[in-house]
Amino acid sequence: MSQFGKRKCKQCSEVFNKRSPLDMFCSGACGYAYKREKDKNKTPKKPIKQFSSKRAKRNEAYLLARDVFLQEQANKFCPVMNLLHGKTVRSTEIHHINGKENERLTDRAYWLAVSREGHQYIHANPEIAYEQGWLTQDY
Repeated sequence: MSQFGKRKCKQCSEVFNKRSPLDMFCSGACGYAYKREKDKNKTPKKPIKQFSSKRAKRNEAYLLARDVFLQEQANKFCPVMNLLHGKTVRSTEIHHINGKENERLTDRAYWLAVSREGHQYIHANPEIAYEQGWLTQDY
């Protein structure tokens, strides 16, 4: 007899000698079987929503307005790449000069149509971007 006494296995109900005070199963196989059964009966966790319903509506409105904005003649080419390299590069993204919180997401007054390279340059060189007016500290 072990020093911890006997116990009934939680899986197969067989009586066994405990090897430690915490033993609940007569063997590793019973432990694994118990865990598989327990996991099978669990209801899957519901994922956390990525956006609130209010923000999701704003995002939909933004996506529609963004496409229209990028199609306008004045916004077809990236001013950042033109200023830096004298290149004519097509705009593919919207840079939010004043952040994107709340109503600023869809406020066209603070939008700048840029290429991917131009957008990366703005965020990699904030000092120059502030001087050029591509970033503001209003927010």
